Amino acid sequence: MARPAVRHTVDFNRVANLPRRRLDPVDAKAWAHVLTPLLVADGSGESLRPWQAMSLVEIAEHPCGAVLGLPVGIGKTLIAYLSEAVCKAERPIMIMAATLVDKTWDDFGKLATQWKQPRNPFNILTRESLALEPNHGLLESIQPDLIYLEEADEFANWESAACQVIDRYVMSARAAGRTIKVIAGTGTLVRKSIMAMWHIFRWCLGEDGSPMPKDRYEAQRWSQALDEQTREPINRPSPGPLGPNRREALRWYHDRVLETPGIVIIDEDSCNAALTIRTRLAREDEVLDQVYKDFSKYSKTPGGLYVTDPLSRWTLDAFLGCGLYNRYVEQPPEEWREANRAKSKFVRDRIYQTRHARRPMLTEGQVLRHHASHPIVEAWREIKDTFDPVTETIWFSRSTIDSVEDWLEELDLPGQGIIWTGSVDFGQALAKETGLEYYGAGGQCAAGHGLHEAPPGKSFVASWNANKRGFNLQAWPRQLWIHPPQSAKWLEQGFGRSHRSGQMVDVVIDILLTSGGTIDAFEAAVREARFAKSSHALTQKILRANIVRATPKITPSNRFRWASRSDRD
Repeated sequence: MARPAVRHTVDFNRVANLPRRRLDPVDAKAWAHVLTPLLVADGSGESLRPWQAMSLVEIAEHPCGAVLGLPVGIGKTLIAYLSEAVCKAERPIMIMAATLVDKTWDDFGKLATQWKQPRNPFNILTRESLALEPNHGLLESIQPDLIYLEEADEFANWESAACQVIDRYVMSARAAGRTIKVIAGTGTLVRKSIMAMWHIFRWCLGEDGSPMPKDRYEAQRWSQALDEQTREPINRPSPGPLGPNRREALRWYHDRVLETPGIVIIDEDSCNAALTIRTRLAREDEVLDQVYKDFSKYSKTPGGLYVTDPLSRWTLDAFLGCGLYNRYVEQPPEEWREANRAKSKFVRDRIYQTRHARRPMLTEGQVLRHHASHPIVEAWREIKDTFDPVTETIWFSRSTIDSVEDWLEELDLPGQGIIWTGSVDFGQALAKETGLEYYGAGGQCAAGHGLHEAPPGKSFVASWNANKRGFNLQAWPRQLWIHPPQSAKWLEQGFGRSHRSGQMVDVVIDILLTSGGTIDAFEAAVREARFAKSSHALTQKILRANIVRATPKITPSNRFRWASRSDRD
């Protein structure tokens, strides 16, 4: 069978022949001098930074909007605040995660004392509310002529309900001849696939101005040829007109995106303070070693929860590393347990067997949908709802809690540290053990105040999943990550809470290694950051930092704890 290839189409010619321009820092500085007196409040003494001014110029000049790939901490909130003025928008809206709304209103309140107040203030909608079915017609009722997507990488999934609502409104409005601008602001454009930007490019630049094919199927062929893959696929398409090989094709795409009008990508750090990232080994523990041995051998936790796909393996692996596992409050019937065991093994086997396929199966959902008529899947579907698997959390090791207390004792100054955790159970237990506040969903703590009101001079524990964006936490230059995400995008956001413009103290980030899975997650984040740089020109903090890696001492008794996922496969 012939190897698939990217085709040389009319639309490829359109992309290749789009105008090209290079952003000039001299021009950016000049625009800052021009725009500042037009936008600043009398007597405030504030001034635009050069790249803020250049972003506003691109927003004003491009008829469909702009894509702003700017470093974390460079001041995207001010750009958003002033975009209404430069666009002369009548009905501007911002769409963001619900956790950022209160913080954004606080920021806008401060900016209103320094900059001219908008003639038509933004209406803020949340991504979560937009996804609800009763709100699917909300944009049509508001008829916005400016949409600002805050942290636009959160809109990467085109098939999500919120993205479908936006896509339907934007494309139908333009088809009807109405003018609408869309601005996407983010510090992390992509993770693992250029398809994350396909719809965002066409919203912000129009179909004719996008540096990707109009046809989604053709864009997916580009994606298959260019994207980063953990395992090199056997049938990766030839890049065809993009270049003689993947490396050259990726360089061509990188330059094409960087030089496209309406795209502002600034590949520089917003912070001059040094950044050091260190991986740090958790305390040894014989109990933990035995649990990981059984986890590897039986592909399930001590509580009976099975590994199915790579995500569940990482989640369970990291949870065990915290010294925790979940077990059923009420033991399931034998028939239910056996059907669950058979289903989990079937899913694992199918994912492993298709790992080199052109379209590998990566999740349990994919396998169950594709093999809906398989006897094992049918048996599981028939029995699944006969038992409600309520679970409870069990502690079995203090290794990680003790390791965190070690870290707190080693801080140069008390109260200068943030402990980020991916587990609510661990975060709450750690807060109780140490007497520190834990900031969870919505950036709130048990005392009732938000993370933006955290008292300086006191360390705290926070959920990275709930609070990794938006907050200025430069008063805490030391961070410790527990149960860290396997994503450079999410690490970038968390690092940027402390390592940001205005930081005067060197920032030190420690990643606590509790298992081989946490080592794998960190290295996967490094690879992801390299792909983001090679495809969209943004160098994330993980690549700018001085990385100091710790190497576990592996013995026969602890080798399963430090084994990688590939070793266990």
